[in-house]
Amino acid sequence: MDESDADRLSEAECVAEFDRLFPQGFAGRDVLAELAPDGWDNSPLLAVFHPSLDQVYEESLRFHRNLQSLPWRKPDAKPKPEPTREEVAKDFHETPIETEREVRELVGQCLWDVFSDNHDVIAADGRIMDLGSFRGSGGFIADWINRQTGESRYDYIDFYMGTIWVSQRADLTPVYQMIFRRLKARRMDWAYHFPRIRLVDMRPVLESLEPPAEPEWATYSPSEAFAQQQEEEKHEREMAKLRDDLDKAHRESIEEAKKRPPPDTVRAYLAVYGRLPRGWPPEAPAEGEET
Repeated sequence: MDESDADRLSEAECVAEFDRLFPQGFAGRDVLAELAPDGWDNSPLLAVFHPSLDQVYEESLRFHRNLQSLPWRKPDAKPKPEPTREEVAKDFHETPIETEREVRELVGQCLWDVFSDNHDVIAADGRIMDLGSFRGSGGFIADWINRQTGESRYDYIDFYMGTIWVSQRADLTPVYQMIFRRLKARRMDWAYHFPRIRLVDMRPVLESLEPPAEPEWATYSPSEAFAQQQEEEKHEREMAKLRDDLDKAHRESIEEAKKRPPPDTVRAYLAVYGRLPRGWPPEAPAEGEET
């Protein structure tokens, strides 16, 4: 066990903690009593799985506009017409309510938002309850549900990226509060991490996967070596500029976030713990400072 493993709960310990956090499962009576005391059919959270026509139309518009604004889209490309409400209405239909499945999946997605997304859940002994990467966390949640229900119904993709596609359909704060109440009862804590995009240079990895067919000395050419050096220096300059651009965008996004209300997860934590979590408000690193 290396030092990083010593700072984290093992997978078996994480499974055991989930068993204690949700002894009746993600959709047990205890969970339903907290999330929908008047019944799931009457809960505002029902809209997550049963959005109105207007909500679906607004989502279609946002998705269309996001696609049209992608940076790599050709600037001279003719914009596609926006979807109309009538077009969306043709494909819209009501679906039957499946209380147990819907509550289970919503809780699983909200758990991904809390345990993954670069945030940290800290156990009572100070170790991190790390469920893995973004994909690994989704897989852990899926496996736990499959084991708890005795079915093989879910895969990582069902919880990957959490509530990213449904978070605007309803106020999910009550779900996060339910999760934080259980964490607090187990003397656990939570640390927020502001999202950040990092640039990874894959060239060294790709080069290592393609070893030269002949020894370097056998094919050495001074002119080719010079040209390769020039190309590598150009690549390094381009990578440096991209990193600077990402760092600048990161600092700007932090300053913008501090002007808006905190995320639902942070507001839910504050309501349960009576204080803000570590990491909020986020602090923008100084220019050139590594984080």
